[in-house]
Amino acid sequence: MSDFIPNSEIYRQPPSGNPPSPEPTDPREPVRVMLIGTATAMELVIAHLHSIGFAEPRAWSKPQLDPATGQPMRILTKWIRH
Repeated sequence: MSDFIPNSEIYRQPPSGNPPSPEPTDPREPVRVMLIGTATAMELVIAHLHSIGFAEPRAWSKPQLDPATGQPMRILTKWIRH
């Protein structure tokens, strides 16, 4: 099972005296979660997902129109490690 990792990056300096090792292949992959519906319904879902620790409300995109349906939508990108 893959683990979700925070959207923020943490960078550390390599230990002094040791040459930096080559960068490994990035084991992360973005996964996008889309909500499509009324503004009220999306806010309720975002609040619920926040209450169970899935994502901060500010991590979601601003409302935009879904090109396929013309309905409001919001998108969240989570990064998983595989």
